[in-house]
Amino acid sequence: MSVFAQAPYFKVLCLLLCSSFNAFASSSKPQSLTAATLEYPPYEYTVNGMPRGIAVEIIEEAVKRTGVDNIEFNFYPWKRAVYSAQNGDSDMLFNAGKNEARSKWGQYSKHILILQKYVLFKRRLDQIEVNNNFNNLEKHSIAIRLGYLYGTGPFRQAIDNNKFARVEQTNSTKQSIDMLLGGRVDMLVGDYLPVMHYIKRNRLEHAIDIIKDSNSAANKVVLTWPTYILFNKKKVPSSYIKKVDSAMQQMQQDGFIEAVFEKYQ
Repeated sequence: MSVFAQAPYFKVLCLLLCSSFNAFASSSKPQSLTAATLEYPPYEYTVNGMPRGIAVEIIEEAVKRTGVDNIEFNFYPWKRAVYSAQNGDSDMLFNAGKNEARSKWGQYSKHILILQKYVLFKRRLDQIEVNNNFNNLEKHSIAIRLGYLYGTGPFRQAIDNNKFARVEQTNSTKQSIDMLLGGRVDMLVGDYLPVMHYIKRNRLEHAIDIIKDSNSAANKVVLTWPTYILFNKKKVPSSYIKKVDSAMQQMQQDGFIEAVFEKYQ
């Protein structure tokens, strides 16, 4: 059979291959996305049913820059949010710390979404100094959040090695602050922005202060904790996740992310 006799077959094969390639290329960019998280102002929360917050605005812009216009935010208790993304009911989980178990079903964005900074809050009139080894706190009690890991560094070690007079576990920022103002603990540890959001909303600036670093006037940061967007591997192609990372890198460079954080200070 001559090459000319095979031409129609070759043409059909090319058309099939081209259509398959186009289908794959279009599938690399989803038409819409669903995102799951918990209510955690000012990072992510709702106002009259509408999503708001630092992380929400950053993700909306990143997704928009990839050419996807539709994203739905759903808010659940944290364990349910994780389950929703893990089982494919949601395309992504966000404001998520890294751990090995989640990496089995999800792919993390390379770009940090939120760098949480944990500081120590005290009653404004109390004089408390904290050194870098946390070994001068045997007379002071602290409130920590139930279920929080607090990393593996000096602060976590201080909790594990009983360097505080007493450690109280709480279920919310409100409960921690109520215990502090009620004199039941001497300090609480909390992520700076969410705790300050609560303090300002409840007009408690006159009553609560942040412990400063002994060598400067800066707030004493006892822990930094990066969080990310976590995509379900089976629902979102790796090629699209790279586009989101590129968009977030661009947003960092052009000042968009900094402007969002300043908006919520």
